[in-house]
Amino acid sequence: MSNKPQLGNSKLQIQGYMDNGQTVDMAASGWINEPMEMKDNPAALAAINQIHQLMVQHRLKVNIQIKARKGQEARDWPKIGSWNLFPNDRDMPQQPQQQAQPQQQPQQTQAWQQPQQNPPWRT
Repeated sequence: MSNKPQLGNSKLQIQGYMDNGQTVDMAASGWINEPMEMKDNPAALAAINQIHQLMVQHRLKVNIQIKARKGQEARDWPKIGSWNLFPNDRDMPQQPQQQAQPQQQPQQTQAWQQPQQNPPWRT
């Protein structure tokens, strides 16, 4: 099994985290892991690969939300960031694509194709 993450996003910023007054670009990576008792189990590794393939095929993403404790109450956990992790498909075998008819209009970029550059909490 590869040590490369199955999920990632290289365009993250955390509100209030700055270096010399400038926002800091960050990257997040994620792995789908088997439980310790199933470490290196072929069935578990096959399930991980299948989950990753389905995520790539259906363009699924995982949303991560980070909160910081400000007090003891349940409401004292304000959100400091929320990001999507996208499946990395660099190592996936390419499926043959069918011949497509030339399109008359330029394709529009879908929201799932690009990470948010201006998260809603930063506006």
